[in-house]
Amino acid sequence: MPATFFVNWRIVRPLLFACGCLSFVLYYLYHAFKPPTALYNDLFNSETQVSKNLIHNERGNRYVKFRQLQGAGFNNQVCCAQISSRGSSLIIFSQAQEILLYHHLALQTSRIYVYQSLIWRPRGEKAGVPLSAFLRGVTENSVSDSVFDEVCPPEDVVHVKLTANSLDQWNHAKSVLNRKERCLVIDDWIFNWAYVFFICLFAGASNLILHSFLESAGTHTIWPSFQKYLGIHFKWSDYILDIANRTQTQLQLKPNSSQSTDGDSYMALHLRRGDFQGHCEYLAEVRKGFMSWATLPMLQPAVLPPALDTYNVTSVVEHCYPTLYRILEAITLQARNRPHLRTLHIIHDGAWDHPTVYLQYYKLAEALTNAAWAKGQDWQSGPMLRVTHSAQTPIARGERDFSVCVDVEMARRAEVFIGNAYSSLSTQVVALRLGDGGKVDDISFV
Repeated sequence: MPATFFVNWRIVRPLLFACGCLSFVLYYLYHAFKPPTALYNDLFNSETQVSKNLIHNERGNRYVKFRQLQGAGFNNQVCCAQISSRGSSLIIFSQAQEILLYHHLALQTSRIYVYQSLIWRPRGEKAGVPLSAFLRGVTENSVSDSVFDEVCPPEDVVHVKLTANSLDQWNHAKSVLNRKERCLVIDDWIFNWAYVFFICLFAGASNLILHSFLESAGTHTIWPSFQKYLGIHFKWSDYILDIANRTQTQLQLKPNSSQSTDGDSYMALHLRRGDFQGHCEYLAEVRKGFMSWATLPMLQPAVLPPALDTYNVTSVVEHCYPTLYRILEAITLQARNRPHLRTLHIIHDGAWDHPTVYLQYYKLAEALTNAAWAKGQDWQSGPMLRVTHSAQTPIARGERDFSVCVDVEMARRAEVFIGNAYSSLSTQVVALRLGDGGKVDDISFV
């Protein structure tokens, strides 16, 4: 007698429903995070054509192609962040900052900068992302590496190295690039000392403490010229500016430079959380100080007391992964001095794999909009009236790649910025603000 099978629909129906919901979520995430492939293909073609026109119309130019960080996380490539898993590295500077410095160096030595596409590791693709989709200023009067072989055939290319075991790294690099050869290819990273330490850790040589130029006083000599460079040459792409403008309109946030009465003046806060805690504990162990431009003497008054003591583990963690109470203290100091500022925009790294970031955001928002709390902090004009945040950025389908850059631009436009001196995003925001004529008084580091 054949066996009879019965379906227990009380069990099967919930399973089918759960599978359906999961399929819908996966479908949504696929399309929400799917890159704008058609746009990128058009931009690649445009970059090549514009570059061809430039090399055919300009004779006698000298070119330089740098070795650049590729294949890291997207934030490390385009806009600002750092690899942050414990024990994996020191701070690796965002490729955006690296690209800007290389472009500046090329201009200072009268060479045409050869820019490269970006490799985005999290997407699992080997295909690059066009640089002009993000940094328009860098690609103006520069050439894409897609035409490099045409303008610089192999027999004309000279390979050189720029690294010098000296704090005078920048001037050494300039002397190399001032050579007479028309086409130079750089085979090492000029700012690679922190990267070398990263490699040493994997090789087991964790006792090798190498000096990072970009965390040293060597950057202080670069800053005056780099500040002018940012003011003249830094330009976001139109795609990023369009989203930033849309964000300001939708969230009713007024740029600091605007004379319009539409929207509210605001302060921006960078809440660096996510996977940062373990990274900060590691930095405390190896006694690492602030990042890049946060080490500038002119910015030390912006650091919330007590001052950083790299020989004190607690001090490093306090500045690198500040408590919510410390963050509230930094906001309070700025709010007392600016009674008219009662809107705060929080930039954070909350995501599906870092849900607790949202909890911390809501805790901050609840305190900042509480009248009794504000009165206790001696806020003369009362509490914050509105608190907005990154998740409210109106990102359309195909625009997910630009979201972090929009965060940076929103922070640059704010009347006041409160950031983290251990974060490359924060230090890049500060550099852009100062390059745009901003004041140190409008900046706080927690």
